[in-house]
Amino acid sequence: MNDTCPLCRQYEALREQAKQAGDYSKATDYEVLRRRHPAHTVHIPRTPTNSGERPA
Repeated sequence: MNDTCPLCRQYEALREQAKQAGDYSKATDYEVLRRRHPAHTVHIPRTPTNSGERPA
C-alpha cells in the first residue's frame, strides 16, 4: 500500500503488528478504520507566512 496519509500508514502498521501477534480481530478493526478514513491523501499546507496568518 502506498498511501500518502500518515494516519492511513499508521493504521496499516498497527494492522500488521496485530497480525504478527495473532490478533486477527484487531487487525481487521485497523483495516476497517483505514478504509473508513475520509482522506487517503493529505495536503500539507505550506509554512505560514510572516503576516501572522495560519494556513487553512
